[in-house]
Amino acid sequence: MRGTGGGCGRVRRGSRWTSTHDIASRCHAEFLVFDLCQNVDYFNQNMPAVEHALPPSLGQRIFQRRADLLLELDEKRAPADAARATADAEPVGEVTELRADLARRLREQVAGMNPENFLVRPYREQVEAYSLPDRWQRIAPGVYADLEKLAGLPSAYQDDPAGEEARRFDLLILRLQLACLGTETGFTRMRVRVQEIATALLGQTTIPLVRAQAELLEELTTDAWWQDVTLPMLESVSLRLRGLIRLIEKGKRNVVYTDFEDELGEISEGGITWQPLGDDFEKKIRTYLRSHENQLAVQKLRRNRQITTTDLDELEQVFLDSGLGTTEDIEQAKARHEGLGLFLRSLTGLDREAAARAFDQFQTGRTLTANQLHFLKMLIDILARRGLVDVGQLYDPPFTQLTPSGPEKFFTASDIDTVESVLDQVRSTAIPESRAM
Repeated sequence: MRGTGGGCGRVRRGSRWTSTHDIASRCHAEFLVFDLCQNVDYFNQNMPAVEHALPPSLGQRIFQRRADLLLELDEKRAPADAARATADAEPVGEVTELRADLARRLREQVAGMNPENFLVRPYREQVEAYSLPDRWQRIAPGVYADLEKLAGLPSAYQDDPAGEEARRFDLLILRLQLACLGTETGFTRMRVRVQEIATALLGQTTIPLVRAQAELLEELTTDAWWQDVTLPMLESVSLRLRGLIRLIEKGKRNVVYTDFEDELGEISEGGITWQPLGDDFEKKIRTYLRSHENQLAVQKLRRNRQITTTDLDELEQVFLDSGLGTTEDIEQAKARHEGLGLFLRSLTGLDREAAARAFDQFQTGRTLTANQLHFLKMLIDILARRGLVDVGQLYDPPFTQLTPSGPEKFFTASDIDTVESVLDQVRSTAIPESRAM
């Protein structure tokens, strides 16, 4: 970020460190400040902070896409076929074999999770349950919800001896398979990506391993191969080519790496206008809440438990006593957010498990489609991040990326009314009961 005024910071000039204030006063020139500790967010009210959750790891993406594909395959299978299939069943067809292999890989990955690991321990029950083959006979929405919780956990299971390039290729093929089933967009773009990879490998046919797959590589570069492509055909491509990706010339490997969008946002440049410490009430309250997450009132806000007038009065007094803001700051925040509780909830967000639990009754006894689950997962993620969601926001981005016409594409009017009731209930827990009534 670019600064034009004095401030507390140091930059390196030659072999020594110099204060940014000295440089600015001597040179009256612009200088760059790399704000790694978010000092500007704390002091500068004119530069609103942009928050992003850490993106899922490559391993987590692969786990989730395999679970997505497994769910979609089971939704399309007849109940009798599903009852006969297990994670270790004998294949009775190419699709059934693909389904069994997906279940086996996921089960082995879960079985490799150590219940004593502090990250895994909270999910011991699910890990122990889904380490058993009979739990993989059919992936219903309830099972899928459990698998989502396990996706990012460490596992001793390793199925990627060919390296990261191979795993990225696996993910690309999984996304193509989902696109064939209509649950992932961008089929044409991903098909072109595979064709570019095939073309890059055809330049390496002097290598015996690549030359052995030359016929398949030639076919992939044609449009004819992609007509009526099937899931088993794509799976065969993955199995035959994943180990060759590392052999692509180094300068051409971007065809594998550039298929993933940056989920962290863009680096932006902004001017720093230093403000007195007390001028940015919201950012200081956000910082306080994050550093005091174990306080009972803050826990109530984060875990969707009913806040009380006493809780809010105590927090308000802390803000005043600590010099985090004035009575005027607090009253303005109340007016803007229809109460102190709603203001604070917008800063704390919701614990994700609490956000997911709010929709338990909505899902109970129902079999949701993959599209419905995807929409609901997005809603839960946003609710966890923002703490509050109004039903009208379901018709705005990012939801319109899934369904530009609104949630009616996936849900009935009655379903949307129920979702609205859930969102209203979540909102009500941030309002003292006397007011909520």
